[in-house]
Amino acid sequence: MSIKESEKLELKSSFSEWGEIIVTLCAFANKKGGKVIIGINDDGLSSGIQIGKGTIEDFANKVKNHTDPILYPSINVKTFGLGEIVEVKVPESDNKPVFAFEKAYMRVGRTNQKLSQAEIRKLIRLYTMPDFDSTYIPARETRRIEFDEKIIEKINKEYYKLPDPSPKKFLEKQDMFRDGKVMRAAYLSFTKKLSLMPNAIIKAARFKGSTVAKFIDEKQFDENLVAASEQILDFIKRHIETEIIISGKARRKEVWDYPLPALREAVVNALIHRDYNDPGNIQIRIFDNRLEIWSPGLLPKEINIRNILAENRSIPRNRKLVEIFHSIGIVEGWGTGFQRIIEECTRNSNKIPDFSEKAGAFVISFKKRQRKINGEDLEKDLEKDLEKDLEKDLEKLHLSNHQKRMLFEINKNSNITQRELSLKIGINEKNIRNNITELKDKGVLKRVGPDKGGYWEINNK
Repeated sequence: MSIKESEKLELKSSFSEWGEIIVTLCAFANKKGGKVIIGINDDGLSSGIQIGKGTIEDFANKVKNHTDPILYPSINVKTFGLGEIVEVKVPESDNKPVFAFEKAYMRVGRTNQKLSQAEIRKLIRLYTMPDFDSTYIPARETRRIEFDEKIIEKINKEYYKLPDPSPKKFLEKQDMFRDGKVMRAAYLSFTKKLSLMPNAIIKAARFKGSTVAKFIDEKQFDENLVAASEQILDFIKRHIETEIIISGKARRKEVWDYPLPALREAVVNALIHRDYNDPGNIQIRIFDNRLEIWSPGLLPKEINIRNILAENRSIPRNRKLVEIFHSIGIVEGWGTGFQRIIEECTRNSNKIPDFSEKAGAFVISFKKRQRKINGEDLEKDLEKDLEKDLEKDLEKLHLSNHQKRMLFEINKNSNITQRELSLKIGINEKNIRNNITELKDKGVLKRVGPDKGGYWEINNK
């Protein structure tokens, strides 16, 4: 077995190098976490260390005494060949910078690099600064703010029921107004005009064709975010169309080009999760063939753009804004917004939207719904019949629920990609690939043609 050092792994021959080991743990904690294996030489062979009584406890105390904030690594003794090794692991720290022997280090490649004063100050600002929306606007500027009393009165009547719904009393009760200063989350949610924060103004436009070269209509929403959440949907509805579906069951159904619940979810997500330190504006771009929502700021580092649905995590950038929108019923759930967007698009017969990061912004691109010739309800009834037939044919194969759902999706679209399957099923692409391998081994599924340009074929005989 060949073991090589990397950005997340370092080898040490013995505990006599405890000082260097602690520095490495500090460097790992300031980067992406990592592991030190003690008892292995640089050549990957056992150094034959003897782990005496009290060795582990002594080392743990040294880590505690020489790191700040204190690191508490996991320490495990394992068998390696004919001897033993010790694995010491630390995760990425949530409280940076971490110091070892009063100095801060960062893991770069296979080395530990000492951080400069400027780099240390940057880390301190990044990890100790409160959420932007929870900071307060100075009193001299607060005095210039005119609050939307109608919205506050309406919200108070429906949700809070305070005896005095005046803006000051209402905000004081929510601990969002103190010492003559107003919290930025309250300003964003309840001001009449966003004049103090022009980057919070939302811009929307209907473009001609599929590029931004020419626009047909545009509008800026400079009122509070609570009001804007509805006004933006009204603007979108003016520039998208509906189709009247008459099914075989003699029912009329109005279907929009894009599912309104999904658009509403995406708009609200942009309002409450965008980076308000970024000078850019939220943009709603409506084209002939798609609708895009651009939200300044990238996803939190804990969320992977490729596994955005499977992870279902909620890591709000603006916790107070989320709290306000949740308390007044605009935000309904936590960490399931993207999944609901996918479900609504599928229900409306839209393709799965693209989730991407472009030019420092998080972008959701909705695909326009394709019109159905024979009626949507008739087509869905046919799909259900096909699914029943497929399930009957495959019931003896003892497939998992994920595998059945994958086959149903492939049965509807033989050109579906692994990424699209991942988004529809709600599991990551690695699990999709593993299930595909199992289905191939069982002779149920095969790939015809190349990865790009080919198609899936189900053998249900």
